[in-house]
Amino acid sequence: MTAPTPPTDLRVGEKNPKTPTAWAYAWWAVTGALLGFSVVSLLTIGVFLLPVAAVLFVAGILWTALRNESAVAVVGGLAAAPLYIGWINRHGPGRVCDYNPVNDATHCAERFSPWPFAAIAFLLIAASIVAVVTMRGRRESHPIDPSNVLPDASIHLNPTADR
Repeated sequence: MTAPTPPTDLRVGEKNPKTPTAWAYAWWAVTGALLGFSVVSLLTIGVFLLPVAAVLFVAGILWTALRNESAVAVVGGLAAAPLYIGWINRHGPGRVCDYNPVNDATHCAERFSPWPFAAIAFLLIAASIVAVVTMRGRRESHPIDPSNVLPDASIHLNPTADR
């Protein structure tokens, strides 16, 4: 006979505290986006974005509500930088010229192909989604045992009383 596990501090109808909320995913996605943009633009504005990303990252690690599977959204947030670079180069590859009728000037620039950047962004987003779905499936396949959940705050289950 195995010893019963002690009851948890959850109440009937309460959410599991390890279940991430939408804002937790948003926190980590913004942290990942800032980290991605700071690395891509390290020689310009990235030196100012990197400390902000570091503060958000450390705060997310220290904040108990964010210490769960929502942290994989950092990977999805990293996709913002290559997606933006792909958007900037959307008319490439090659030389792209724009005409400005206000000052009657033409501006030309060399553009990269946007497809490698889009592919990297897609892979990062897909990896984040696959990780979230896998973790959620793993969590749902091992639900909380209802016999361990306290039905009310005033009632405490005594596992040794059933013997």
